[in-house]
Amino acid sequence: MPATTSSILCDDNFTSFPYSFFELADPTQLTPYHTTFLTSIGFAVLTFTVSTLEGNLSQVDKLWSILPSVYAWICVTDSRTRLMAILSTLWSIRLTFNFYRRGGYSWPKVWLGEEDYRWNVIRRGTLGGWWTLLTQKWIMVVFNIVFISLFQNWLLLWIASPSLVAWSVAIKATHCRNQYPYIKDGLNVLDGLASVLFLLALTVETIADNQEYSFQTQKRLHKQKSEKLDDFCRTGLFSIVRKPNYAAEQFLWLSYYLFSVAASYSLWNWSVGGSLALCLLFQGSGWLTEKISVRKYPSYVEYQHSVPLYVPNFTMSLSYCALSKYK
Repeated sequence: MPATTSSILCDDNFTSFPYSFFELADPTQLTPYHTTFLTSIGFAVLTFTVSTLEGNLSQVDKLWSILPSVYAWICVTDSRTRLMAILSTLWSIRLTFNFYRRGGYSWPKVWLGEEDYRWNVIRRGTLGGWWTLLTQKWIMVVFNIVFISLFQNWLLLWIASPSLVAWSVAIKATHCRNQYPYIKDGLNVLDGLASVLFLLALTVETIADNQEYSFQTQKRLHKQKSEKLDDFCRTGLFSIVRKPNYAAEQFLWLSYYLFSVAASYSLWNWSVGGSLALCLLFQGSGWLTEKISVRKYPSYVEYQHSVPLYVPNFTMSLSYCALSKYK
């Protein structure tokens, strides 16, 4: 790496966004910051174009399980960034497989596949309130550009950005050792904790996916035989929280952020915004899903009163399980 570039890199701290990585002396020398940012913009344009041409707004969903691990692999430069890439790949495999078996992909026209049912509900305007604004075509186009295509692609990069912080630290450890003597090579205890928490969340997600998929499969079979089954899954992990997949997903990316803390020896850095923004997104997404479920299933209100949404309340959950056995 040229000396002028190294001096620019060493001027940044780890807590604020490192703008200097976009100001390298050699414009031909792309860093992971350049590569991931350009990739994100490219996919934002692609998803908007395809969703507009096909009338299917779930194009970002098809990339959701893939892009974060792609960004993580772009950042690989040492043992920590490699570990982060491997863990994110395990997450990608689990989510991609679950999305595939639920009909999210088609082959060879991968841009087809099923659209998230919530978009059709929004188009019909059945939710009322300000949601009816999205029934107007031009407003939905703007919403697609700003929120679906740009924001969500940007968010996929942001949740993976702890890998960028870890890459920055690794580069500084190589080129700025005198300026940052406290930086240690290799993994530490916090990396181990982050790995355990990440894998724990991944395990919960996998179990919840299988429980939901098994329930929906049985529901379809019972429907074909004109037999009655519960309208929604309320057993297993779904008897503890109503959205175990969503809860574990938020916990997983908060755990991923800990790798950047382990690398930088700083509790806060700019990449925390990714996991926090994801948590905010899940508040809105969870609320929308709940609103639709209440309209569709009258008994869902009782379920809401008995089982918490994301954070377990074991006293409430045990009471609900006990009552369910006598119904």
